Amino acid sequence: MKVISIFNQKGGVGKSTSAGNLMSEFTKRGHAMLGVDIDPQAHLTKFLADGDTDGATICELLGGEAKYMDVAQGSKYGDYIPSDRSLATRLGALADDPAFVFRLRELLAEQTDTYDYVIIDCPPAVNQLTVAALVASDYVLIPTEAEYFSMDGVCEISRTIGQVRGSKFLNPALKVLGIFFTRYRSNLTIARDMGEVMDRAAKELFGSEVLRSRIPNTCDVPESQAAKKAVAEYKPTSKAATAYSALADEVLEAIG
Repeated sequence: MKVISIFNQKGGVGKSTSAGNLMSEFTKRGHAMLGVDIDPQAHLTKFLADGDTDGATICELLGGEAKYMDVAQGSKYGDYIPSDRSLATRLGALADDPAFVFRLRELLAEQTDTYDYVIIDCPPAVNQLTVAALVASDYVLIPTEAEYFSMDGVCEISRTIGQVRGSKFLNPALKVLGIFFTRYRSNLTIARDMGEVMDRAAKELFGSEVLRSRIPNTCDVPESQAAKKAVAEYKPTSKAATAYSALADEVLEAIG
């Protein structure tokens, strides 16, 4: 089982959308999938949930108040651990426990024989939830937009990942699969220029690269979200569907 966190501390860059679409693409390729929503905004949960989302969530699971079998839900794109706003409310109390950042890793280790891949949707913040996700992960994927201020965010991300990798007690084996562009507009000069800048930054900061697959800025993505469908199911012939399929292939190839 391989665990992948999708992380950027900047909001609105397509973390949850990418998590859901990658789950769909991996499932189509025959892989047993688990999505973990560790973001109090619960966007991945809302995308995957079929109807009511009442019940135990990642909050109760991390707090030791519920067991995995009581929390895990099924969806057409794989199983998932739901989240809700209570996670933000209770984070302070949960994080008071020094062992909190290791709890997700321990819980996922119990599911090693159940799933091929786990995708964790991280919150748009650097906090104990983010650290817990990175400690539990084998790999991290970084979605970002091809714009000037995104560079600042990537530098901040590198510091967070560096702290996790720099501690023998946290996760020195964590690997960055790469940066990938979302809402990409190939007709803009700044987008092409930022591709070169980000590629240099990825090599210097993470020892990785900007992935070839770029998710285009198209209305098909938000429309598919509203329909609660992966973009490949919503509009199979769209450029976004092709891009997410290529991204899945690229990620699987990088993992090997």
